[in-house]
Amino acid sequence: MRGNMMLLGKRKRKGGNIMIQGRRWLAAVLCTVIAAGLCGCGKQDAAVDDMAEPVKGRYVESQEALPQELEDWKIKQLFTVNDELHLLAVQQQEEKTILREWASKEDGFVDVTQDWLAVLELNCMDWAEVKLLQEEGGVQYLFAGYATEGEYKGHLWRGQGETAEEITPEKWTVPDEQWGSYEYIMDIEALDNGTLVTYSYQSVDIFQGGDGSLLKSEPVTAQYGESFTGDGENVYLSLMDEAGGLSVAGIEKRKDGREDSAEMITVPENTGNAQFCALKGGILIAAGNQGIFRYQPEAAEWEKLIDGMETDFSLTSCWCVDISAISDGRIYALFQESGGGVKLNRYEYDPEAVIEVKETLKLYTVHDSSLLNQAAAMYHRMHPEVLISVEYAYPMYYYDKTDYNAVYQELNTMLMGDGAPDILVMDHLNMDSYAEKGLLADINDVVEPLEQSGALLSNITGSYVQEDGSRYIVPLQFGFWIAAGRDIAAENMVSMKNLAEFLSTQDYSYLGDQTVSELVDKFYPHFCNEIVQGKQLNQKALGQTLDYLKIIADNSGMVSSRGKDEKCFNVWDLADQGKLAFEEADGFKGCMFPIAIVDYIKGEFTVFESSFIPSVQVGICAKSRYTETAKDFLRFALSEEIQDKDYYSGFAVNSASLEKQSVQDRSEAEAETAIMVDGGYEEFQIKSYSQETAEKLLELCKTLCKPIQEDSKIREVLIEALEGYLNGNQSKEETIQQIEGGLKMYLAE
Repeated sequence: MRGNMMLLGKRKRKGGNIMIQGRRWLAAVLCTVIAAGLCGCGKQDAAVDDMAEPVKGRYVESQEALPQELEDWKIKQLFTVNDELHLLAVQQQEEKTILREWASKEDGFVDVTQDWLAVLELNCMDWAEVKLLQEEGGVQYLFAGYATEGEYKGHLWRGQGETAEEITPEKWTVPDEQWGSYEYIMDIEALDNGTLVTYSYQSVDIFQGGDGSLLKSEPVTAQYGESFTGDGENVYLSLMDEAGGLSVAGIEKRKDGREDSAEMITVPENTGNAQFCALKGGILIAAGNQGIFRYQPEAAEWEKLIDGMETDFSLTSCWCVDISAISDGRIYALFQESGGGVKLNRYEYDPEAVIEVKETLKLYTVHDSSLLNQAAAMYHRMHPEVLISVEYAYPMYYYDKTDYNAVYQELNTMLMGDGAPDILVMDHLNMDSYAEKGLLADINDVVEPLEQSGALLSNITGSYVQEDGSRYIVPLQFGFWIAAGRDIAAENMVSMKNLAEFLSTQDYSYLGDQTVSELVDKFYPHFCNEIVQGKQLNQKALGQTLDYLKIIADNSGMVSSRGKDEKCFNVWDLADQGKLAFEEADGFKGCMFPIAIVDYIKGEFTVFESSFIPSVQVGICAKSRYTETAKDFLRFALSEEIQDKDYYSGFAVNSASLEKQSVQDRSEAEAETAIMVDGGYEEFQIKSYSQETAEKLLELCKTLCKPIQEDSKIREVLIEALEGYLNGNQSKEETIQQIEGGLKMYLAE
């Protein structure tokens, strides 16, 4: 049987070690599932799924026309003035940035720029964060943060008829003693009492609106996010969670901006990094890919107005720039599209709109996926009667903190109940155990025709075909490990054998010193399938692998442990002391950094061991009530419409999409950072690589032939047995015997 694998996903790059948990425990739980008898998957609320009459009345999304005059302008802000929607737009003219304010009237948007703002010009060209503020009495302020002569500074103006009076606080003009840079202002709000409240990384400050003088400064004592809004009386700061700081854990409400008045407001579950805005009276709006929610302070609870799947918030091809709301219930969101355009959406209640969904399929995944979200949203647009509800246990950036014992318990509890998933993503799960227990449907009728037509890369998807011709899983994306180095030819990096032969002739430590666990984690996923075949340990393959590992270890130099802030060489170190590193290649744009390093050092790169890292491995629950719909969705997820986009999370398994991505413009992904060279840091530019390099990556993708495998028990036994061998205190024969003894009971299960 093929396809028993666990992949080294992004968690490896973040230092995690997520493995298959005990087979015996999983098998026992699955047997309990079968014995209990599975109910139909994807059971719906009768009010939606089995309703006799359509239910009228719901929030709907529509696109608002923007004025043609703003076609060459960048819209930077949405806000309301006297319950009227306003826009702030900027444009570059002769090395200056000018600004205009527009208001939504009955006949469309009208330019309402006040004289003081019309004459104001910012001395910046490329980038500026701007925000227009207005007190209840009509006084306007403009905040602008931008870099001049390479240094960021915040600036503040107050409108005075035809004059823009600069009232930049003195605090913003003095470099920080500790960091040597000027204070970075995250956001600012104007209150109706004539004060301004600002939030920076260091403090929350209250300024006098008349002259910008500082009234009060309170140090930041918690981790706040970018969402910062106000209702004229209060300001609201998004409080981020402690585990990663990328998900909103709550909203801190401060009357007049003062910390001593702070009170906490809970947020809807799985809000993620949603954006917030506030209306008079303390009403809050939260909008993100989970949907749009409204908080009523009287009830102290959130109401879901519209599901994320019904909105552009669910699309990964665009992202929200700003949101605003009107007291009559209308909500507006400005979106930036990946192609460069912008669109303004309106959300409002339509009493005649009906809920069209007849089938709701639950898609369960351990980690959120941009590709899955895009596929689910686009499929719903094509089939309004079908909703693919994506449910995930952890956001995509929580790889280090995933508790797979808890995941298995949650998933198997669902399988025993009425809420079993229709579609499963099996990344990091023991997929063969689920297939053997009859919990997954055969999807070969979906995948094989696509392979035969050449639509899919069969060298990737074909790895999942079982001995009897059935297939239960197909990956939607894949990656591979790039071996990158200097003073070493590509042919010497393609395999453990070639690498060992090369390093046996070298005195310099190419990988730098390694711990036993670091060395095992680098290489064992590539040989795990070879040393353990079925229920047997292949001693011959293991012996040869140990020879290679010993040579690599001797060249590297072994250390027993790492200090708290120490780590082994990676691709960043190639510009300094390292000469060889392995980096996950997860798409054409994702390859830009390691290839930029290779170009910088005038080195070479190749794929290691012809192995691939499968991801978004999808299966269908055998008991689903909507098997055919699930299969149709799977075909859609494998189509060019979904696979064409580079999600920064893997290469496309769709052949045509892979070809398209290889020739796409990658300039929007260019960036700047700093790398260490000769003990000091220097500026480093990550530029788009040549088409010749893109074609090389494309051809490498077509040569991949085996999925990597990861197994926690095999890893554990290898680390325990190899320490003495790699340090020269134990023979190869003794090491093989120790590994065989450590795996004997495990392989017999």
